[in-house]
Amino acid sequence: MDGSEVDQSREFVMRRTTLLGTTGALSALLALTAAALTPTTASAAVSAATIRSASAATLYGAGPYRSDTSEAARQATALATSDPAGAAAARTIAQYPVATWLGDWTQGATLTKTIDAAVAGAERTGTTPVFVTYAIPQRDCGGYSAGGFDEATYDAWVDQIAARLTGHRAAVVVEPDSLAMLSNAACSATLDQQRYRILSREVDAFTAAGVPAYLDAGNSNWVPPAVMAARLDSAGVRRARGFFTNVANYYPTAQEQAYAEKVSAATGGSHYVVDTSRNGRGWRGTWCNGPGSGLGTSPRVVADGTGLDALLWVKTPGASDGTCNGGPAAGKWWSTFAQALVANAQLGTQATAPAATPAVPAPAVAPTAHRDRIASGASRRVTVSGWAFDRDDLSKAVTMRVVVAGKVVGTTAARTSRPDVDRVYGVGPSHGFTVTVAVPSGRRSVCLTAVGIGRGGDTSIGCATVIVR
Repeated sequence: MDGSEVDQSREFVMRRTTLLGTTGALSALLALTAAALTPTTASAAVSAATIRSASAATLYGAGPYRSDTSEAARQATALATSDPAGAAAARTIAQYPVATWLGDWTQGATLTKTIDAAVAGAERTGTTPVFVTYAIPQRDCGGYSAGGFDEATYDAWVDQIAARLTGHRAAVVVEPDSLAMLSNAACSATLDQQRYRILSREVDAFTAAGVPAYLDAGNSNWVPPAVMAARLDSAGVRRARGFFTNVANYYPTAQEQAYAEKVSAATGGSHYVVDTSRNGRGWRGTWCNGPGSGLGTSPRVVADGTGLDALLWVKTPGASDGTCNGGPAAGKWWSTFAQALVANAQLGTQATAPAATPAVPAPAVAPTAHRDRIASGASRRVTVSGWAFDRDDLSKAVTMRVVVAGKVVGTTAARTSRPDVDRVYGVGPSHGFTVTVAVPSGRRSVCLTAVGIGRGGDTSIGCATVIVR
């Protein structure tokens, strides 16, 4: 993407994503340190110094998270009969981790489910989910990917994401184009100031949650390093982990890293990540469905003594940039292009964990739990149902505690069959519960808590007001 051009695809990158997961409540917090991720209390916000000083190996564990339900994985299944060559290319792409995009198409329960599914999948493998926020007000300054929330809605949306990620290893690529695009004449000085305000607040929210955030630094052929550094400083980069470059573009990694090192030096040693999803053969003469493009170096954590944390696939390889160079609409899977990306791939040597990478500890988390129903179906009786599991020991049933007016009125074990939960989280089928408890007649607040099995504490899944017969 050059300064006068915008990647059309990003607004639509995740529109077709199958949204799995459910509204679990995970309350254990982890404070990032330079050596390990360790539990902390809910009141202890993580400092910017801690985020910035941690090693890349600490932040990413066993590497970026790969989803079994990625767009490429779904296309491999969908094309198996009608397009065997396309299915084979999609299967190849599906072997690698790709970032999860969050935008104005993921709100409320959908946003929660999307985040929870990725976090749960990553925790099973000791990896780190990489999310992209893409809903800032006046996104794209009226260009191909115009849209986004108003400021108040956006701030609340970011808070929901930060709250959901608190206590979990994750990384966030914050708003591609948001700073580099300010070079565009369509962006006003008023918008510049709003954007700096919004991004600074977003940085603070993710840093307090213990989540490394990376701000937009465009690419090596867009904004001069000194100008980009000034914008990053205005957006709070020194309170974030750092910045990212080359999202959805094709510039060679070495060129991007040389540019990023200059920006890093001008922003107090900020760390950075580079998108290598389609830069295997370098710049192809256009930002839009570049002919002859190839997959770049596969996603991996980097420890080369520079500010580079990781090479990531942020853009979804195989998704069209738009109706240019023969492509379909932006965001649509383009089998022909996906096949070319695979044929021209330069994936690099097999990624291995650095020798100094610390072992990833088993998670010490509170139960993941959800209530399906709280209702009074009989005189002085309330029935509660839902599901819960605790990754501290999946072989044990979580105890569910029902509280009314501050008193425990009943308990039950979450051990009945819930194959739907197993399909999403891979935790086994027996994690459901239904219990009927005695409650005095009248208007009552019925509260439910999942009692933790290990060191992660308990999970409150809220209260509901019920008119008891």
